[in-house]
Amino acid sequence: MLTIEYCGYHTHNPDHDLIYRPSGTLSYLFLLVLSPMTFYFPDGTCQAARPGACILYAPGVYQHYQAEKEFFNSYVHFFSNGTNLSNEAVSSNENILSGKTLRINRLFYPDSTDRLNWLIKQIYHEYLNHTADSEEMTDLYLHQLLILLQRDQRRESIPAEQRSGIYPELLALREQMLSSCERPWAVEQLCDILNIGKSQLYQYYRRFFHSSPKEDLIQARLQKARYLMTNSNVTIQQAAFDSGFQNICHFNRQFKLHCGCTPGEYRNSLQGR
Repeated sequence: MLTIEYCGYHTHNPDHDLIYRPSGTLSYLFLLVLSPMTFYFPDGTCQAARPGACILYAPGVYQHYQAEKEFFNSYVHFFSNGTNLSNEAVSSNENILSGKTLRINRLFYPDSTDRLNWLIKQIYHEYLNHTADSEEMTDLYLHQLLILLQRDQRRESIPAEQRSGIYPELLALREQMLSSCERPWAVEQLCDILNIGKSQLYQYYRRFFHSSPKEDLIQARLQKARYLMTNSNVTIQQAAFDSGFQNICHFNRQFKLHCGCTPGEYRNSLQGR
């Protein structure tokens, strides 16, 4: 379980205040920059940080930063509940980030700044108003914060052509299509929305999502149909039509192909649970 050592939300220090911890701290520190600051690193380099930057310091790592004028940030110090805050804990550097691919001790600019700040606000609230379940809630918030950081850093690795151009529009349209899979989506409709031709649509879709619009749509409709069939008041035909299949024979073929059984066999397996 992850535990807070100390945290602050929308914290103001005196203007031009300097933080200098040559031996770091015994806990991890996640810092979200809310005013221009300069960060200094052990190799003698420095880097200016705009509002929205963040950094995750590991235990025992050199920390040195100063506000250009106003000192304004949000932060949280945290550690594993099984780790004693001692020099031995720092030297062993227990990896509480196990299983996550996170960049540490370096500045970066996340896309989820507002959400990260909101999470720190919730963590700060639990820290101040300690209740019976605050430790559990704090642990959940901290894990969510680390997952958001990981997602943001993964997005940075996406090639530039995917982060600009047609990719954002195609991604948004794909999410709309799959969340409303019961609608009669047609390739021509997708092309009109994106203002591209069929060959371009298939080329981009395959490159970015390793699938085709039809394949994705069938999978989304089958997933919705399986969910609807968990309601014993819904017939198989109704589940098929409400999921976007207009032909029951086509639905039966696709269901057997992708699910390995017929819709009737699937329904019987649900009733036998």
